[in-house]
Amino acid sequence: MKKTERKLLNSEDVEDAEYNISPFYLARKKLITELFKKPKNFKEFVFNYFKLSDEEMKVFDMFLKNCVRYDIKWPITPYPKGKVRDFALKYGLGYKRVALGYYFFEDDERILLDNIIERFLK
Repeated sequence: MKKTERKLLNSEDVEDAEYNISPFYLARKKLITELFKKPKNFKEFVFNYFKLSDEEMKVFDMFLKNCVRYDIKWPITPYPKGKVRDFALKYGLGYKRVALGYYFFEDDERILLDNIIERFLK
């Protein structure tokens, strides 16, 4: 376990087959790396994240995973509007990824996500 932690935290070559690292952890590392690009907002992000209820955290975690998961070349480039665009700009996660992560949700979950994103922008 210690070897894997060191590999995740210290090496650029995290896809070494010897360690058999899960794509879940690679995606989490990428997300954290993206968030650390704007350290002044990282502290605020973490503070707001831990204020979420369990249900909100579950929806927001799925949103963040989708933001990272959809960081691939797509033939379309959706641009978020309003609060979603402001969230992408403030936390430096990229418009396309945030838009694709956002539009993954429908109806009630999207309303809940809208409320969560609004709290991150205050």
